[in-house]
Amino acid sequence: MRAEKFDFIQNVAGVGNSSFGQSHNLDLKPDIPFSTDKIHGIDLTHTIYSDMVAARGGPGGGGGGGGGGGGTTFSPYISGGADGTAGFDIKIEFIGSSWTQALHDVFVTAADQLTALITGDLPNVSVRSKGKVTTVDDITITAELGNIDGLYGILGQAGPTSIRTNGSLPATAQMQFDIVDVNDMGLAVFSEVVLHEMAHSLGFGSIWDRLGLVSNGEFTGTNANNEYHKLGGSGSIPVEQGGGSGTAGSHWDEETFNNELMTGYINDGDNPFSAMSAASFRDMGYVINLNYADWTDPYNLT
Repeated sequence: MRAEKFDFIQNVAGVGNSSFGQSHNLDLKPDIPFSTDKIHGIDLTHTIYSDMVAARGGPGGGGGGGGGGGGTTFSPYISGGADGTAGFDIKIEFIGSSWTQALHDVFVTAADQLTALITGDLPNVSVRSKGKVTTVDDITITAELGNIDGLYGILGQAGPTSIRTNGSLPATAQMQFDIVDVNDMGLAVFSEVVLHEMAHSLGFGSIWDRLGLVSNGEFTGTNANNEYHKLGGSGSIPVEQGGGSGTAGSHWDEETFNNELMTGYINDGDNPFSAMSAASFRDMGYVINLNYADWTDPYNLT
């Protein structure tokens, strides 16, 4: 059964989705950086809805609760080394008062998984935001936990808030979640949600249209399609067409790929990140570790 739905809703830069206007302690309207000659400030974040949560078996399902209300402050974490190193770095800035060590570690683990995949350094860019100029290498993600609308509503939002003018790879992104939903779903499910959303923050689904990687409901990138064919698929990779605005067009097709992590739904049980998903980052313009992937089961694609 489907346990969690990812609904990707495009927003006009600087204008929140209508649901963002509700009175919440966590501001879901992204802080869009000003454009420079190297980046575009742009809102590609999307809302994430809790859907069919009962499939997880009730509160705390899927691996136990998220760890309570928190209150710990954490310094920024840089995965892949440190700013300015030759490899790809993901910098995470932790915002809010609901953090526990366990929840912090979920983001750290996801960042480490993605920097094990993406290895090539990107050019540094200067980002102007809130009157401050900062240097980004290679992406800075703000991660925030807080109260939104309580249990079983808006889980949060995530995605790029600025992209490079050359190549469209993201420079900054935001990931924001409702702590009530997080604690209810448990660490195992939340870990998969965070990895899924961090992949969107790095460009999966969110910049495909800009790069011309989707045509007639299919993903056209050569590298991902090569992996799809190794799994027994034919033609081009089918992209999700259902699920509403945003889920459609920015995920792998659920009916074809079932529990692969980058479909529009989190399923019960294991949700592996496939060689096909890994290779799609090469199609977006990243330099990747060609040996990285979890998924080898062909799922009867022939």
